[in-house]
Amino acid sequence: MRLTYHSITWLLFMIGLHLTHAAPVVVSGGPGNDYEGWIARLHDTRLMVVFCRNPDWASGDLYVTFSTDGGNNWTAVQPIIVETGDQATLSYVQMPGDTIWLWYASNEDGQYGIYAAYSLDGLAWNRQGRINLGWITSTMYYDPNVILEPDSSLTMSYRGPSGAYIAHKPYNEEWDTLRTLVGTSGYRPRVMKHTNSTYLYTYHRNIGGGQYEVFVRTSTDRVNWSSEIQLTFQGNSHDPFANQMPDGAYMVYYATYQAPAYNLWRRRSYDAVNWEPQEQLTADATNNTQPHFFTEDNDLLLLWAHCVSYPYNHDVYFEKTPYLDITENKENLFEKEFVLNPNPCKNCLNLQIGRTIKTDLKIVIYDITGKKLKTCCINGSEDHQLSICELAPGAYFVKIENESKACFKKFIKVE
Repeated sequence: MRLTYHSITWLLFMIGLHLTHAAPVVVSGGPGNDYEGWIARLHDTRLMVVFCRNPDWASGDLYVTFSTDGGNNWTAVQPIIVETGDQATLSYVQMPGDTIWLWYASNEDGQYGIYAAYSLDGLAWNRQGRINLGWITSTMYYDPNVILEPDSSLTMSYRGPSGAYIAHKPYNEEWDTLRTLVGTSGYRPRVMKHTNSTYLYTYHRNIGGGQYEVFVRTSTDRVNWSSEIQLTFQGNSHDPFANQMPDGAYMVYYATYQAPAYNLWRRRSYDAVNWEPQEQLTADATNNTQPHFFTEDNDLLLLWAHCVSYPYNHDVYFEKTPYLDITENKENLFEKEFVLNPNPCKNCLNLQIGRTIKTDLKIVIYDITGKKLKTCCINGSEDHQLSICELAPGAYFVKIENESKACFKKFIKVE
């Protein structure tokens, strides 16, 4: 085949992509170093985010902020755990009686251990000191991730001296001190429990040569664990967080480095064994890491750390997006209604619209970082030409949406 000038000038990739943070909400911004966020819906309907503000990565304290309008606006941040040393790596749950329990790592006594505090309103906290997980005080253990079980017991994953551990606390009793190791050499361990009573345990570890990848294991009793399954293969992935989706799927979010930055990705499974191909969620030139999320109704509420200026300026970002369940992901019929073809002679894109589309359409063009560049509204009953003469060479995304549905197309403009 003979390549003409125009054939190598225009390349079009007609693939779908979920750009999940074209316009994220900044929960906590400014010049500070805010990261390690945790989000949940309180019983009084407020969204609460607790995060770490750590100006030098060695002297962090914990702060809180609330939203009463679904995450569109957040209150001024307030300090809740301020102590000597470094307070970091945290999680919290609200118990059935409304008490909010918070767990965090601190080295206020000289060595990192896991501490607890409780509150009735999220603002005034009663510190309970270091919790006993069976380790002597000179042993470093940190990074607690706590989930509430259906019987009001608690299960915690955490990082200990040999890797990723798990502990359990029956209701109104103490934490077990068995020091159960789940993932040797594992970091950033996170545990979830499916409604089918299966635990999914995620972590990342060094596979050799300084390469970190994400792994998962499953169990039904917290003692006997499956062999680990490797989820990532890019050479540098970390910060996994898992939860159950509205359609029963297991979902794991994580950060993967592909030059020039870390960005958020995810994989999904319906049996915790067979995993769908990974999906990229952000495409920024600066780091997006530390995802934490939960679902309600059919929405996914996602929190993460966004790097403004490395290494001492991070913001906490939030986004609420619809979750596409298994039926929608298998076949996006809305996407099939559109064909996007280049027209190099006119420096535009030809958009062919299926005859079943009768509504007006909103067209938005983003660059690779998710920045919105151009918006227009068109009549969905006829084909259109989209001018892109003002765009510099590079990769772009076109979002096509009506009142209830949306899809993405990708194209690359080359000199």
